[in-house]
This record gives sequence, C-alpha cells and structure tokens, in this order.
Amino acid sequence: MNTRLWNRSFTLWLLGSAQSRLGAALASIALSFLVLHQTGSAGRMAQTLALSLLPNLPLAGTLVDRWPLKLPLIAASLVQGFLQLTVGGLALAWGEVPLWAINVAALLGGLAAAFEGPASGAALPALVPETELTRANGLTSGLNQAMTLLGTLAGGVLVAHWSPAGAMALDGLSFLVFSVLLIGVRLPPLPPVQDQASLWADFRSGVALMRRSPLLSMIPVLALLLNGSLAPVLVVLPRLMTTLGPGAQGYSLYLALESGGLLLAGGLCAWLGNRLALRRTMSAGFVLTALAYLGMWLAPVVPVLLGCALVLGLGFGLINVPAVALIQQLVPAGYLGRIFAVLNAAGALGMPLVLAAISPFVDRLPLGMWFLVSGTAQGLGLLGWWWVQRREAGSAAHQQPRAV
Repeated sequence: MNTRLWNRSFTLWLLGSAQSRLGAALASIALSFLVLHQTGSAGRMAQTLALSLLPNLPLAGTLVDRWPLKLPLIAASLVQGFLQLTVGGLALAWGEVPLWAINVAALLGGLAAAFEGPASGAALPALVPETELTRANGLTSGLNQAMTLLGTLAGGVLVAHWSPAGAMALDGLSFLVFSVLLIGVRLPPLPPVQDQASLWADFRSGVALMRRSPLLSMIPVLALLLNGSLAPVLVVLPRLMTTLGPGAQGYSLYLALESGGLLLAGGLCAWLGNRLALRRTMSAGFVLTALAYLGMWLAPVVPVLLGCALVLGLGFGLINVPAVALIQQLVPAGYLGRIFAVLNAAGALGMPLVLAAISPFVDRLPLGMWFLVSGTAQGLGLLGWWWVQRREAGSAAHQQPRAV
C-alpha cells in the first residue's frame, strides 16, 4: 500500500488517463459530426451514441473483482485504440464509412468500456493512501478535464479544417499510449475471492452490500436519472449550434466550457481534500446543474448556452468527484469492481433509453424544449439526494457496510 499521494504508479496513472482523455475528447466531437455529415440526421447520431452505451453490463464488474486489475485496463485500451484507428483510417481512405460499421465499432467500444470503467474505479484506492482519496479523485478529474478542454477546442478546429476521421485516428493512438503506460503501474492484488461461487452469486453479494446503505442504494438511481438528462443535450446541441451559426466550432466551445467547469470542480476538490463535506458538495452540484438547464431553456442563444455550459460542468463535477470518493470510502476493495459496474450500468442505461426514446422526435420538436426536460430531471435528482440523506441520518446503515 502506498503511503504518499505522489508515487510513481499514481503519476503514470495520471499521465496515461489524461492523454487518453485528450484523445477521447477529440473523438467525441469527431464521431458526432462524422455521422451528422454522412446522414444529416440528429436522430441517426442519437442511435450511434446509444449503441456505444448499451454494453455496460453489471456482471463485468464481477469479473473485474476476480481478475488482476491490469488485465481489463490494458485489454480495454487496446481494443478501443484498434477500433478508433480502424474507423478513422477507413474514413480517411474512403471518405465515408458505412453507418453499420460505425455502429458496430461503437458497440464494441462500449463493451470494452464496460470493463475499463469498474477497473479504473477499483484501481485508484490501490494507488494512494485512503486519507488522500478525495484529493486523488480531484486531481484525476481536474487533469482529465483539462485534457478534455484542450481536446474539445482542438477537436472543433480539426473537424472544421481537416476531418472527423483524423480526430478519431488520434484518439486510437492515445488509447495505445495509455496501454503502454499501464504496464509501469504497480497495483497490489485484490483480496482473494472467499469461495468459488458463480458469477451471479458474486454479483448478488455486491448488490446485497449496496442495499445495506441507503446512500449506496441511491447513487445508481441518481446516476441513471442524471446521465439520462444529458442525452437530449448531446443530441440537440450540434444541431442547435449549426442552426445558430457557430456549427462545430460553437459546439466544441460549449464542450470546452463545460470541461472548464469540471476542471474547476476537480481543482476545488483537490485543494480542499479531506476538508470537503462530500454530501453537501453534491447537493450544491445538483442545484447548479438544475439552474444551468433552466437558463438554457429560457434563453437558447449562443452567449447564454456558453455561460450555462461552464455552470453545468462545475455542477456535474461537484456531484461526480464526491460521489466516487464516497463509494471508495464505503466499499471494501474486493467489491469495488461490482459496485462501480452497477453504477456505470445504471448511468449508461439512462443515456441509451432516453436517446432511443427521443430519436423519433428530436427533429420535429423545438430544440430548446429539451433543456426543460433535462432541468426537470436534475430537479428530481436533487429531491432524491435530499431524501436519501434524511433517510441515512436516521438509519444505522450510514456506517461503513461490511462485506457479506
């Protein structure tokens, strides 16, 4: 167990995840506009995004808890790198890639991410002392968002002056670099599985652990609701920015400002560290995100959209960083893969469900209306978070749960 925050493995982890996030930011803009340029339909873009999020399977976390953490981390990076290089390379060579091929790559990339996400959440507590978890999560989030900020700014320029395909190829290279850096990260072995129970039995034991705590039970529900609220925004904004005039560069600037807000949140959490009141900080994040969506609904014009993007990013950062730190503090190491898999699956489920639901209507209804829908979801999330805190305060389950 590392006794200090800044050690070789954590530094390599920071550098690798940061440059990978840079590539992912480039690709997020590139994929949206690649599909939009080839089909001219926001609905088709929504379907592709939905496919990339479908494979988030909770049972993946059960396998993560049984494997050395490096295995899913390196394998997922290699798979995602190969897929992005393939799609980007074909687009550069052919000019257009069949939509079915893009969708297959999105589906397989989502399957790799289903293993990478839980493994990443389980790895960080093994890299730093427990007393530094909040600061480590803040640093990781802040640096990743700084790279996202740089990537979104560069992505708009690449898409506008070069091609979406080039940005996707760069993303593929970033995943391959991350897989190489992961070789130098030292991760202690997870606690061994106590018996040879089936995958389903192990998964149920993780769910039973979550049910012992009102907070752990509620966080996946909130993740489903909040990530679902982002779905209309991801679909509407490229079309809205095109209608208002800025196009791809305006969309990339919006994402850059949102990343800037997330960067501010990560920096705040890293600076305060253990002094940060995690639960109150999450409440503040819900308030900020609801207000940002309300502003975008009331005045869907470029200056307001850009200002609200910064507030929205700050709010989401003040929700995400404390939520991850709380889970890492409450859950034993041998169960982290399962808990983060459930959390990721719940959050990812909200996105494709909403994308599939709105894709027939997004080209027909006023674009600004979708911000009201998202703001309502954020308000419901705030009420749910207040409710679970009241329940937690009156229950013995607020103490750290024991492994079952």
